[in-house]
Amino acid sequence: MSDESFWGVGPEQPVVRYGEFSLTVVDAPFPGAAGRLPEHDAERAREFAGSFGTVDAVLEDLGAVSATDAVDLATRADLDVVRVGCWGGVTEILDPALAHCGDTFPVLEQARALRERFPAAAVVAAATLEHHTPHGAWVIAHPDGTSVFAAGWQGQGDWDLDGDVRAVVAAFGIPEDALDEEGIDLDDDPGSLDWDALARLALEQVAPLDHEQRVMSAFRVRHTEDTTFDMEESWLEG
Repeated sequence: MSDESFWGVGPEQPVVRYGEFSLTVVDAPFPGAAGRLPEHDAERAREFAGSFGTVDAVLEDLGAVSATDAVDLATRADLDVVRVGCWGGVTEILDPALAHCGDTFPVLEQARALRERFPAAAVVAAATLEHHTPHGAWVIAHPDGTSVFAAGWQGQGDWDLDGDVRAVVAAFGIPEDALDEEGIDLDDDPGSLDWDALARLALEQVAPLDHEQRVMSAFRVRHTEDTTFDMEESWLEG
């Protein structure tokens, strides 16, 4: 283990799984789907990365990347890179540490922490990890206190669920026809509901989703010791 890492394996260790992960904070007043966002603030992005709960320290600024670029995770070294976009009142972080298939839920932990830091903000987070079958975790939280958390293995029972899905839909003002268009039935059991689509619809009510012309900052970080242990388990172990 080097002075800059808590990893127990080298930087060339292959990543054996695939996942997607994001957490978005939208501060009031919400710009809405048709809103125009300012340019990316790189300085504020570095501050946000350094204060994020999974991060022990920001080690290197890797510069700007397109907000639509895919996140390629081939080796352990790639897991040390996070991306942060700060566009006015909208902040988004892509951090592999958000995806975990163990008994803890980084998505929920970080969403709770950010709700305390930004009580007037909406927080929408999603993380999925392919581990034989896909495992996912989602948080959709409105500043009025309404929220829902769901996590589990696709196609399996015994999901973790906390909160009221219908109350969240009402709080965000998600139209019924939008739910119908996405094929979302609020009466479905948690393991059958399309949580990615529901999270996207909630986010669309408070912020524009089109990232086509936006950039984010990429940073090489040292994740915290506990986070690193969880990432080894989730991303590197067969």
